[in-house]
Amino acid sequence: MTREQEILDRWEAEKKIYLAWGRLVSQEIQSRLTDIVAPQPPEYFLRIPAVPRTKESQKLIEKAFYRNKDYTNPYDDITDKVGTRFVVLLGSEIRKVEQVLTSVEHWQHSKDRDFEEEQKGNPLKFDYAAVHYVVRPAVDLEYEDLLIPAGTPCEVQIKTILQHAYSELTHDTIYKPQIAATPIMQRDAAKAMALLEATNDYFEKVAKDVEVALSSVRHMTTDLSSVYRDALGIDPKPSVLEGLLLAAYEKTVGADYRSELDSLLAEKPFIAERIKDHIKRHNPIFSQPAVLLVYLSVWKSPRKAKTAWPLTQAEMEPLLNDLGESIH
Repeated sequence: MTREQEILDRWEAEKKIYLAWGRLVSQEIQSRLTDIVAPQPPEYFLRIPAVPRTKESQKLIEKAFYRNKDYTNPYDDITDKVGTRFVVLLGSEIRKVEQVLTSVEHWQHSKDRDFEEEQKGNPLKFDYAAVHYVVRPAVDLEYEDLLIPAGTPCEVQIKTILQHAYSELTHDTIYKPQIAATPIMQRDAAKAMALLEATNDYFEKVAKDVEVALSSVRHMTTDLSSVYRDALGIDPKPSVLEGLLLAAYEKTVGADYRSELDSLLAEKPFIAERIKDHIKRHNPIFSQPAVLLVYLSVWKSPRKAKTAWPLTQAEMEPLLNDLGESIH
């Protein structure tokens, strides 16, 4: 049996195990991201689904024997037989994924590449930038009815969507040597990478500006969500409608809106039941924490509340009816 066939036979026998390990790594990281990126769901924080992929058989053979890698034990030394990637918007968000990855107690991890450290070592060079880890189970694991042996490697790439776009652009698997050997292509790629770094810096600044601008309304949503949960016993589901309602009503209520809401809900406890009824009819307006501000505004001044309403009159009618009012 040739060395190539020996590796192929082993790979065919173990590929399902590696893919299961890749899925477990992807799911564990996404699950642990929930608390770190809340209230944003992990599927929104990650710009591309984290789906593991196994190495194609031919590429495994090429890497093992035909690319001057000088492996002592080619099959075991190749650590990217399965890999998964986490793509985020901003460079600062890479560290959140890294924080999760390194916190898993039953994994062993080693960092294969860190773009920040590379930049410190060569600050004038603009090149591919991402964080690469190899993670391995510290002990044998059972997952999807398969035994995953301790030490099974999975490569994890963490990058921004700009870095991902760059790597996709330059990752020509057939003619990569010619790309690497062409000075003009190297220079153009370096200029593109420099532009991507600058763009990320501007993105970071815009993100901070947005955070500052929205800090007060986000605090209000958090505050209203607490009242909503206490009154209804269910979680709100803020969406774009939350922003519309807050923009319309945050200035119509005073700084003491929290105590005023407590008074309103104590005086009219049926409001909570009315909101639940509207939710059962699949009306998303009543899943917004800020709907409580609308009730409060109607209670204080129906005329001002109607004037401020940002949607159609028909969409406000059910809420007005709950308090004995009408749009007309």
